[in-house]
Amino acid sequence: MAHDAGPAARHELLTNVRDLLKAVRLFKSDLPARHETVVPTGTIGVLATINAIGGEPVGGCHLKDLAARCALDPSTVSRAVAALVRSGLVARTADPRDGRASVLTVTPSGLHTLDEFNRLADERLADALRDWSPEDIALLSGLLQRFATDLLTRTDRNLEVAR
Repeated sequence: MAHDAGPAARHELLTNVRDLLKAVRLFKSDLPARHETVVPTGTIGVLATINAIGGEPVGGCHLKDLAARCALDPSTVSRAVAALVRSGLVARTADPRDGRASVLTVTPSGLHTLDEFNRLADERLADALRDWSPEDIALLSGLLQRFATDLLTRTDRNLEVAR
């Protein structure tokens, strides 16, 4: 059954989403400076997504698929990938099925960097959530997933209507 929370509740939610986005930006920028020489600024999410896609049966990914999965413009993703390749965190090889296309894979150095980043992120989250119960963490996680899914579903529907 659909419920309308009303404009005041949606306004409060929007304010809280803005605060969350600010907190996430600060969380991401808290990466120690020594990592900036290894992971180009703003590319850790792209690196993690290449790794996630590469772990699927295809064994690597194409730039077009990466851009779609990240919901970013292909030119933005192309610049991020170029920086990751220059840093030695991603390898670009010719697609054996289509020589005109490239396949992107995370290098061993990229995997090590992701593991280290995830370890640091986990430490920071553990510190920030030290006073939270496991049930509260699970509840937040579930509600955030539901919220993201509903926003993405709505966006997909709007894109289909616009076509």
